[in-house]
Amino acid sequence: MSEINWKKDKPNENGIHFVAIKYGEGAGTFDFSEWDGDKWITEFEGVVIAYLTLEELVKNIPFEWPESCNKAEKLKSLSSTSDDMWDEM
Repeated sequence: MSEINWKKDKPNENGIHFVAIKYGEGAGTFDFSEWDGDKWITEFEGVVIAYLTLEELVKNIPFEWPESCNKAEKLKSLSSTSDDMWDEM
């Protein structure tokens, strides 16, 4: 697992961020929350103590595509006419 570089300042960009919300000593949660340029808009009573942009979140988690690919086709070599690129189905 890679270390996450949480940001603790105010975000530069408005929008949805991945946040750490603290309720008290030793209690908290992770959630998505909107920064409106002035404050966090959240349904929780806790305090947002750190955040990541969605781009940073995706970079830190090794996501895999949710489907497997069962069939791979070799590309046809290109010829002088575009008619050769298509197959009738």
